[in-house]
Amino acid sequence: MINIDPIKIIRQLLNGKSSVTMEEVENAVDVFLKMNLPIADSREMLIRKVDELFTIRQDEWRSIVKEEENEPWLSDKRASIDFTNGFWGNYRQYLEEDKGFAPEVVNKLDLLTDSILDNLFDPTLKIKVNKKGLVVGQVQSGKTANYTGLICKGADAGFGLIIVMAGIHNNLRSQTQIRIDESFLGFDTQHTRAFNQQSIKIGVGKPSYGKSNVAHSLTSSLEKGDFTQGAANALGLNFDTNEPIIAVIKKNPHVLRRIYQWLSAQADDTVLGRIIRSKSLLLIDDEADNASINISNDPTRQSSINGWITQILDLFGKNAYVGYTATPFANIFIPLNDQNLFPRNFIKNIPAPSNYVGPEKIFGFSPLVENQTSDTVLPIVTRIRDYANFVPDRHKMADQLPSALPESLKKAIRCFILTCAIRRLRGQTTVHNSMLVHVSRFVRWQDHITELVSNQFIYYRRGIDQNDRGIINELKSTFLEDNLDYKSYVSVSQQILDSDLRNLDSQIQVHQWSDVLIHLNDAASKIEVKSIHGGSGEALDYFDHKNGLSVIAVGGNKLSRGLTLEGLTVSYYLRASKMYDTLMQMGRWFGYRGGYVDLCRLFTSRELNEWFCHITQASEELREEFDYMSDVAGSTPEQYALRVRTHPGVLQISATNKMRSAITVQISWAGRLVESYEFKKDIPIINGNFKTAQNFISSLPNGSTIKPNGYVWYDIPAAQILNFFEGIQSVENLKKAEPRKLIHFINAQLRNGELTKWRVALMSKPKVVNNSLFQIGNTEVPVGQWRRTEDDKNSNEHYYYLRKSHIISPSDEFIDFTDIEKLQAMELTNLRRKKPGLASYPNGQVVRNELRDPKKPLLLIYLLDPEESLVKYPLPLGTNPFVGYAISFPKSNFNAPVSYAVNEELLDKFDVVEEDFEDYEDD
Repeated sequence: MINIDPIKIIRQLLNGKSSVTMEEVENAVDVFLKMNLPIADSREMLIRKVDELFTIRQDEWRSIVKEEENEPWLSDKRASIDFTNGFWGNYRQYLEEDKGFAPEVVNKLDLLTDSILDNLFDPTLKIKVNKKGLVVGQVQSGKTANYTGLICKGADAGFGLIIVMAGIHNNLRSQTQIRIDESFLGFDTQHTRAFNQQSIKIGVGKPSYGKSNVAHSLTSSLEKGDFTQGAANALGLNFDTNEPIIAVIKKNPHVLRRIYQWLSAQADDTVLGRIIRSKSLLLIDDEADNASINISNDPTRQSSINGWITQILDLFGKNAYVGYTATPFANIFIPLNDQNLFPRNFIKNIPAPSNYVGPEKIFGFSPLVENQTSDTVLPIVTRIRDYANFVPDRHKMADQLPSALPESLKKAIRCFILTCAIRRLRGQTTVHNSMLVHVSRFVRWQDHITELVSNQFIYYRRGIDQNDRGIINELKSTFLEDNLDYKSYVSVSQQILDSDLRNLDSQIQVHQWSDVLIHLNDAASKIEVKSIHGGSGEALDYFDHKNGLSVIAVGGNKLSRGLTLEGLTVSYYLRASKMYDTLMQMGRWFGYRGGYVDLCRLFTSRELNEWFCHITQASEELREEFDYMSDVAGSTPEQYALRVRTHPGVLQISATNKMRSAITVQISWAGRLVESYEFKKDIPIINGNFKTAQNFISSLPNGSTIKPNGYVWYDIPAAQILNFFEGIQSVENLKKAEPRKLIHFINAQLRNGELTKWRVALMSKPKVVNNSLFQIGNTEVPVGQWRRTEDDKNSNEHYYYLRKSHIISPSDEFIDFTDIEKLQAMELTNLRRKKPGLASYPNGQVVRNELRDPKKPLLLIYLLDPEESLVKYPLPLGTNPFVGYAISFPKSNFNAPVSYAVNEELLDKFDVVEEDFEDYEDD
């Protein structure tokens, strides 16, 4: 039977459009249905799936670039590069048609890869040049797809040799090679030498992808297909070919030494040593924070892997190094030199698409209490309590092995069987399904636990096959019944449908047990249990299972960093690390879960749940700092690294393996402009905030200063400001401007004698129809409401999000200044200005850090007109205005950042052992 992809056909009927109306979607679906092809989806479901695809959004990436070394070249050269019929054109079509990427995501990837390539260099020029950059994404968010796009464009532009360093384990290297085979090479490298290449075309190599582009691979997707000189020489390849050559290798000193020696033999002798001048090198470093960085304590020596990487780069007169990571903590703390691979030329921060299920959706920024619901956190975490006798937190390799599984792991296995059955019920019959069991780093323990898990699964499978009433009832109870710390499938699906997360997946629905029961046997019969480690001999061979692999994978390090577990739904995780990056990278459950987001489950400890919340907060604040720096003219990667280390207002993470005190993450708003930019469309909250603003303004003393667009008060005590913020309710994920955090920061600064005398501006738009009455002094006056454009990509029927996240106009920040002060601000702005010409208004950063008194911040209050501002998602006429605010914080002479700390007592509950970069498998 031919496997029909209705969404692919409907997209073709929509003629490749990037945006469509609902009417166009419905018409395309109706045309498709007239074809009478055999499909399982109803008309309504097809419309929901297509509409979901076209509503996926992705924010703009942010860049920090060292401009003095940046020489843009792509615009001038683009006309001579055939991206459309080249590797990129085929890859773009592959993403849209075979991988089902949303139109906006593909468009953003196109622009991003252009931007990265432009920050590198024209590979066809006869010059000596080296560039280093870093691209920061999120765990399991699609970095491989991202750098594959760069590889395709790099090959089209003329990079002759591309090396991809993919992790430190064979399985990740092999998985990456498979993706390069499908997305770049177009053929299966496992069989290239044994069969006619024409018979094994895959991915972009299929005839439907137009022009056939030729590239050569020095490595294969076999588990042991890493680079060897013998295999490279056996290809009979002329190194000076004009066709691109690629190698996907492990970050292993033996492999790196071998490829260096082979490349050195291709080099020419020059006065500077042996140099390859005939090719430009593009070196992609996947998981760039792992193993690549120089970790030697001796400043005169390089650690092994780092040394070989820099030697390979130095072999080429034209070389580009681009690192990719989701956890850049290590990269921004390394010494600022080329030897240490510091990304001196650029850093790019890529936001994940809206359908990405990341740490903020799984954990949030603080642990949920029992029975608490959230509009922003999925109810899929089950906190377990019964593992102490199974795998103690600090167990050793030789400790007594457990004799039985805890009830929580038995329940997790039942959940996996149920999830596989429900996916079949939803028509997802040829998909991969994975369950992760990650509880120990010791191979002896992993093998034993695999045996216990296998025995328990066989017990369930036989019971299902024989229709054993007791086992069927256990599964039914897991599907239907809630209990302490566990929510049933019915409850989870319904809770998501009742929250703002319901649009995350069009296929979320509550099923009947009788419908699930029918699919249990087929689902269970496909499931395998595998132990995945260096000596097990087993692999997650998804590629060889065209009709879907269902697997319970038990392992440790090999199941963590970088490896994608296809269709991962159920995770049982107890491995702890004190390192932020290590722990976050072990979270294989992040990623895209279209069609089954409500079927996912994570079983972990309460302590780990709390730990992940803190890391989520730390990661978000690091990204916020990046966004702030990217807005500052002239910022460079070096300045970002130094600012992260030393700036009083920025993320500061202590090295956890060198301390016995609390882990702290600190952030300050000194010298910053803080703005509210997202509002909840909840009438009681809108009314409550409006009343709070009216009460606050009426409490201010007589004698306000009238300005053309507002009223200003001077020397207001901080206590009154704190009372205002105590009464304001905001969106719970309004990270930078959340009132509770601001209160904490203000109190910290007050202890140092700062932020004591506030200036308050009630902004009033003149000559408007809609205004609100406020008591100012002894008079009731109309205050004009402001129109702030709704960002239709981030806004919906529940949230009003401001376009570009700004509530203020540029000149508003100086409403409290006298004419003389404004003149001084303009002179200082033009003095500090890096661009030619004169500024139109003072620069806020200059004013905050050089002119504002540390005791005298400015609070601006805005009334936002819902009638004028909301177009796509309006509120009823007569609704009170939204109350927004901005604070212009002056610099601080004392630095009293807000500190987010993990309880010191938790440290002993985590393994002391960190990832060992030198613990490589046999080569």
